[in-house]
Amino acid sequence: MRSVALSLVGPLLMVGPAAVVSPVAADTTPPSAPARLRVTAVTCDSVSLRWSAATDNVAVTGYDVYHDGQLVRSVQGGSTQATLPAVGGASWGWYVNARDAAGNVSQAGPTVSVTPPFCQADTQAPTVPTGLSGVASGTTVTLSWAAATDNVAVTAYVVYRDGVVAGTVSGSGANPPATTFIDSGLRADTAYRYAVVARDAQGNSSAQSAAAAVTTGGACTSGVCGSSQVTAERDLPWGLVQISDGTVLYGRRDVFDIVAMNPDGSGKRSVGTVPGVQGTNGEGGVLGLAVSPEFASDRWLYIYHTSATDNRIVRIRYDGTLRTETREVLLTGIPRNKYHNGGRLRFGPDGMLYAAAGDGQDPDQAQDLASLGGKVLRLRPDGGVPGDNPFAGSYVWSYGHRNPQGLAFDSQGRLWQQEFGNNVMDETNLVVKGGNYGWPACEGTVGDCAGSVAPVRTYPVAAASCSGIAIVRDVLYIACLRGARLYRASISGSSLTDVQQYFVGTYGRLRTVEPTIDGNLWLTTSSGGDKDSTPNNSNERIFKVAVGL
Repeated sequence: MRSVALSLVGPLLMVGPAAVVSPVAADTTPPSAPARLRVTAVTCDSVSLRWSAATDNVAVTGYDVYHDGQLVRSVQGGSTQATLPAVGGASWGWYVNARDAAGNVSQAGPTVSVTPPFCQADTQAPTVPTGLSGVASGTTVTLSWAAATDNVAVTAYVVYRDGVVAGTVSGSGANPPATTFIDSGLRADTAYRYAVVARDAQGNSSAQSAAAAVTTGGACTSGVCGSSQVTAERDLPWGLVQISDGTVLYGRRDVFDIVAMNPDGSGKRSVGTVPGVQGTNGEGGVLGLAVSPEFASDRWLYIYHTSATDNRIVRIRYDGTLRTETREVLLTGIPRNKYHNGGRLRFGPDGMLYAAAGDGQDPDQAQDLASLGGKVLRLRPDGGVPGDNPFAGSYVWSYGHRNPQGLAFDSQGRLWQQEFGNNVMDETNLVVKGGNYGWPACEGTVGDCAGSVAPVRTYPVAAASCSGIAIVRDVLYIACLRGARLYRASISGSSLTDVQQYFVGTYGRLRTVEPTIDGNLWLTTSSGGDKDSTPNNSNERIFKVAVGL
């Protein structure tokens, strides 16, 4: 009798003289979410946390401690406490995930917000900034001034235009704030008066500087020529599209509905609630939108949303209202968690639908080709797997991504993608079929990046944390949250050149940028309430931005 060796792990079952291995089912059950997170000690530069142990069908082997989507530390499964670095005066939302030996990661436990005291009591205001001057170039004004001083440190400058705040220039860590500010999209042939105030970490502010008067030129000579607010919104506008008749559709992330409005903001109305949506007490909900390439005839609106168990892509017909009875679920099983849900949708020139899927706070999934997490996915409009995808029978187009949220195609049909880093670098990537972009071993260009596709450009997280991107006439626009700015870069071959920054601190956190049908941009804010699932607890705006050269 011939014996056969099997590479399986399990108890031996004796059948006659030969041993046969009984396979053991793989462990796919994640641990429970850690409970009862609480603060046991706080100093000006640290916070100590304790939580109740999670449970697992086999065993919990570790815990990952996060604040606001950023991994801070991992601890062994036998420990349910950690002391972590913090920053005085900074409010961070802490939470914990559990892991098992098979790499399954739990949903996040409860969030505890902590604001440590400052290490040094400070009631002294900075000195008044001096030497303010401004130069106009078309409808853009560039301001500069001499740095103020402070007994501790100047952390920001607030710029006033005609008595109203025009923007804030902030420092990061040990880096002082810049002493320049670019004010874009102004009216032509108009006189403006500017002043600057210095501020420290504890909110002490100087008096206003001496004013500087600047008159704009007769025409726009820059990349951004103007911006106008179209509407205000109490919830978070996340996905946004404009259809051929001019109607703008956007999703309210935490209300779970779709809103329609005219291009000038008039006629705004809810057109229906997306079925089956559930928040994550973080960044889940109604996320990306896309309209069918054949929308004029088929009326399909594509929606990426979080459910109670996963992230998924559905399509629903829109004919002035959201026809929820027509809903088709196209793809399920994209990992969900408090953060790292991805969510952007974009149809390519090939007629296929591309989706940016986050790693669901389970970094190992980004390298696992059997998982949909940490990937750019490609599917047919009906939800099928395209036959020319790089991995047979799989939706995966590229992998090794952490939390991608920006997708856009250039005139050559190439896919550009924007991705959140953890605490070192954000990335702008040129996505290639089957490409591995390195996460979690590689963040930007840091770590073990051998064999991964290098980003086209990286950005310090403090100046970025960018979400949506758009391409208009082969110029890439990037909307940034923590960086509170809009990057503009010309696509030149496989590079990004002439990188400029607009609206730095002017409108706060920016989430989504999308092309208008007349060749300009829609731009949305994400200033508050974007780290929970509470509806209508924010104060957001949607702008139309006129682009120039």
